[in-house]
Amino acid sequence: EKVFAPPSVTAKSSARALRVGDALAAKGARMYGAYWCSHCFGQKQTLGKEAFSRVEYVECAKDGAGSRNALCKSRKVPGYPTWEIDGVLHPGEATLEELEALVGLAPP
Repeated sequence: EKVFAPPSVTAKSSARALRVGDALAAKGARMYGAYWCSHCFGQKQTLGKEAFSRVEYVECAKDGAGSRNALCKSRKVPGYPTWEIDGVLHPGEATLEELEALVGLAPP
């Protein structure tokens, strides 16, 4: 059975994205996604490689590398990407500004 990995994040994180990544990590935020999901890739690129590496990523596709499909089902993840912050699910690709608001950061 073939297992698929998501595309590599190539964007470099901005200072703003690093601040958001740190705040997401401090809150224990998770991003639920799937390797085939273009919006998930877009979300990762928005944060950039360095910032995204600080965030817990949960692969929901059954045939995705390191799949945690059962967790996605148990959390009733509505779509990809979905952020889980403080136990609340926030579906959809978010801008840095939207992520700042979700973690309680003032915009720079």
